[in-house]
Amino acid sequence: MPRLDSFQYLFRTREAWLLPCPIEHALFEPKLIAEIFGISNVGLIRHDNQDSFLIANLETGDIATMSAPSLVSVHTAPFILIVADGVGGAASGALASAIATETILSELHRWWHKVPKRTPESIEAALKRGIDVANKAIYQKASTSPEHHGMGTTTTLALVLDGEAFIAQVGDSRAYLVRKGAAKQLTKDQSFVQRLIDAGRMTAKEAAQSEHRNIILQALGPEEKVVTDFYRVKLESGDYVVLCSDGLSNQVSAEEIGRITRGAGRPEDICNALIEEAMHTGAPDNVTVVAARLRNPDDDYRRGTIAAKPL
Repeated sequence: MPRLDSFQYLFRTREAWLLPCPIEHALFEPKLIAEIFGISNVGLIRHDNQDSFLIANLETGDIATMSAPSLVSVHTAPFILIVADGVGGAASGALASAIATETILSELHRWWHKVPKRTPESIEAALKRGIDVANKAIYQKASTSPEHHGMGTTTTLALVLDGEAFIAQVGDSRAYLVRKGAAKQLTKDQSFVQRLIDAGRMTAKEAAQSEHRNIILQALGPEEKVVTDFYRVKLESGDYVVLCSDGLSNQVSAEEIGRITRGAGRPEDICNALIEEAMHTGAPDNVTVVAARLRNPDDDYRRGTIAAKPL
């Protein structure tokens, strides 16, 4: 498999829940350990990678991205995963996706340290604000820079805390839950073919082969306002959360994602195997995958393997 533009990062964290006590005396107790890995590849046709991904610890500010050095960390705080697929030309698409991931991280980091009481409603509001601020930043950049006119990006992000994943989406980058070897698509594409599926005018199989499958109805940047879709799912020990750009989902089915995840096991092996599968199918687009494996921390305590080590 060619490594034309491949970036790999391992991020290991312990997701935690906040006990009901004053914020200055808050105690964290591990609930799920998450091992997270991200990779992006330019693919076999394109010359530039317009995708971006980001993995971050909201408590410490530690991050892993395509442009930062490899990061290996252990902590007890909620984490976020973001995948963004830029559109609008090589330089513009890459800029839009980078603005999206960086702006959303900044907004969520500020929210995490400012708001002590976090309810599902406040979490959704924080995700919406992060996306709205990112949209405004991209829109203003495009409006004041003629060379970036029309640029935009999809964005799908997952905030994991309290044993749940809170997901926000604009565009057609996807989030999957893989449980016991079966992959379930958590998000619904904001795309032309998905609208035809919803109207009963096209089957999912027909949509996968349609020449219009890359037409999206929304992206961050082209318009002043966007409509964000939200999803929420409870997580269990042994679950995997996989986020990806359409460079993967257009080439690799949910069934294959489940099979590969089950067979690979480790997040870094999952990401590499999924990228390789996309390459085998021709990889006409950039391919980005972030995979998180969640499990009970007691297993690591018993084995004495809490400390993360680079692989």
